Amino acid sequence: MSYKKWVSWRVCSIVFASLFMLGCGGEVDVDVDVDVKAPATTGTGALPYEQMAQQITSRLAITAGERVLIGHEPRHLLELTTATQAALTRAGAAVSLHAYGADDDFGERLQQADIYIWMPFSLDTDVPALLQEFPIAAEWVLQDTHRQLHFHWNDGTRSIDGMQGDHSAEFDTLYLAALDIDYDALDAQIRRVAAAMRAGEVRVTTPTGTDIRFRIDDRLVTVQSGDASLAATRDMTLTIQREIELPAGALRVAPIEESVTGVMVVPYARLLANPWARSDAEPAVRNLRLSFVEGQLVEMTADEGAELFQAFLDKHSALDKFREFALGFNPKLVLLEDSEWLPYYGYGAGVVRLSIGNNQELGGAVTGDGFRWFLFPDATVTLADGHVLVRDGVLHDL
Repeated sequence: MSYKKWVSWRVCSIVFASLFMLGCGGEVDVDVDVDVKAPATTGTGALPYEQMAQQITSRLAITAGERVLIGHEPRHLLELTTATQAALTRAGAAVSLHAYGADDDFGERLQQADIYIWMPFSLDTDVPALLQEFPIAAEWVLQDTHRQLHFHWNDGTRSIDGMQGDHSAEFDTLYLAALDIDYDALDAQIRRVAAAMRAGEVRVTTPTGTDIRFRIDDRLVTVQSGDASLAATRDMTLTIQREIELPAGALRVAPIEESVTGVMVVPYARLLANPWARSDAEPAVRNLRLSFVEGQLVEMTADEGAELFQAFLDKHSALDKFREFALGFNPKLVLLEDSEWLPYYGYGAGVVRLSIGNNQELGGAVTGDGFRWFLFPDATVTLADGHVLVRDGVLHDL
């Protein structure tokens, strides 16, 4: 299936991890010739939909009369959509539904809403049609006091290379537990760490050889602590600060670009033609080493597939720059024993996410198109005062 869409850099904040190959940064004309399918379906046939709907409603802290538009896939977790619509209505909201990709003047419908909720995608989702909606929603969320709640669920299950993993019933159970946390304590913890990081240089190391140093100084820090209320989001100026994730639990920041120096070592990275697919047959790069000086990629080597990754770099103008540091904080998004997949985009406590590419949505200075995540579940993070914030993937509070 071939499609051609105009995608702005802010698109990437919506289903960012799944859009590596589509690029972000400026207006880019994307022509991808692949058989496009959405992420693997959720692992169970039945979930506590009422409980999940109540969590969504609670985190939004609805004010009577607020207008909510729910985007959903009618053939995937419809019970959750229905339960959420009912819970929001009981809370005093005026709720309407939008089927992903439907020809119902999505932009105009968004203008009649205060809140937009992204429900999970499935194998049945019409991705090319859905892609048309991303830039519309990204522009809308920064207008007035709009906000979004992202409930991607099965799409959040990832590999260390940032690509799609196999979502199973075990991850459903994990994600359900991760909704039931002390959100106030989570928020306070992330903010303490953000303040401590401002004191000076931060160092990230891994057993495979990553050794990156950077500063964040006064850069805006996005605190993903699950607070999707109007009070928490109305004054936010970054796209991702108004896009609240559930399950929650991450600190995201674009370091001062000139402060980033060192090497990032990625054991394994697939270069998928279809970023929503998972295929061991796809080309892969092994023991990828990316060396940075003042935020600029100065050397790239790999034990296998170096030429493939170089071709990937050459296709996207922003990939020769360091993008983001992210750290997971959710205490219940634990790594599953004997599983190669990581929970919810690296939001589990102690998981580090490093990335390259455009970081404007984070308040950074890197322009151009493209970005790519890499996840590190065994990193050590040391603060300027010598405090070890994370040791071998275990988060230690301040």
